[in-house]
Amino acid sequence: MEEDKEKLYSIGEVSKLMNISIKALRYYDKIGLFKPAYVDPNSNYRYYSDFQLYRLDLIKSLSYIGTQLNQIKKVEELNNDDYISFLIHQEQVVKEKIDYLYEIQQIISSVRRDIQRQEAPFGEVVLLEKEEIKIIQKRVQGLGPQNTFNSSFSSFRKYGPSTEGFRKKGYGSIFPIGEYKSIDDINYHYLFTPLLSNKKMMPLERDTELAILPKGKYLSIICHSTTFDDYFQSLQKLIQFIHKNEVKIMSDIYEFFSINYQSDEHKYINEFRVLIEE
Repeated sequence: MEEDKEKLYSIGEVSKLMNISIKALRYYDKIGLFKPAYVDPNSNYRYYSDFQLYRLDLIKSLSYIGTQLNQIKKVEELNNDDYISFLIHQEQVVKEKIDYLYEIQQIISSVRRDIQRQEAPFGEVVLLEKEEIKIIQKRVQGLGPQNTFNSSFSSFRKYGPSTEGFRKKGYGSIFPIGEYKSIDDINYHYLFTPLLSNKKMMPLERDTELAILPKGKYLSIICHSTTFDDYFQSLQKLIQFIHKNEVKIMSDIYEFFSINYQSDEHKYINEFRVLIEE
């Protein structure tokens, strides 16, 4: 056996040659995936044959592309045609992972650009150029600024990716421009959430639909609202600006809002935005 042992590799040598940890090799042995060619009965040291290194290459490759360890043995036993079918399936699995990661990258980029983009100064009506925004909107009745809560948007959460928490302007409302005498007069026609993902969604609920906020020039005002008076005064400032300057509007008012978590008090950040004729 001494002569044979000289042709074998110790577990440490295999670890270095194949760039795999000793812990992994021991685990492979334990689950019966890759057992040593010889175990010294006196020392219990594991030894592997030169031929086994080729098999370990296959195991590492299959593991690298995401094959579960308990499936590798079955893959090794496949005939050529079945092995090709297996690889075709793995290609599809990898493509789906790539598509998913690309979608996540696009979501992160969208949020990052939105945060970095220069916004209007607080409390001032400004003209902004905005890109098209895809939204999910839901028709509502009897809701306005004073009785719309975070829970009012719960039905949207099932459609969006799990990134709502770190993006700004995650929700909003749509209502017409009017001669509002008090905040009580404001009735939302729609609540909405912007779509960050193009992935296939579950069927929309009743009174819920996909829509688009068009690309174009918008009059916008952003405010910090700690009271409903703050909210109403900012809205009035936008409406008065439109009337005073005889601006031709092309949409209802789109309201975006979020909470400023960096403040000890719950301070809402509202943006009122309306599309105008170019």
